Amino acid sequence: MSYLIDVAILVLLVGTLAYAYLVDRRVKALLAVLKDMGPVVGQFSEAVDKSENSVSMLRSVADKVRNPIPMPQAPEEPQVVSFRTSREKVKKPAGVTKVAGKSDLVRGFFETARARG
Repeated sequence: MSYLIDVAILVLLVGTLAYAYLVDRRVKALLAVLKDMGPVVGQFSEAVDKSENSVSMLRSVADKVRNPIPMPQAPEEPQVVSFRTSREKVKKPAGVTKVAGKSDLVRGFFETARARG
């Protein structure tokens, strides 16, 4: 009976080692692909940054076009000027977070992957 238990443990151990070897090969292949994709992801990150800058510039231009500066005219009645004490809070879409330093985030990801590989 003891011999049967030893054989069962040996079979399970061999199966575990075979599965670990398979997983190791797949992880190494994944890290190789990630290493090859590093420059592409960096370029993509730069393109995203440029597009964000372009969108913000377009918004500011659109605001200027929508709200042109009126020509000064002689006031017929005294105007009451009121100022807000604080700016309106920008509403963020649900589930969206802003990531600062995307290029640093991407670079850190690949450095971590390289250190593990």
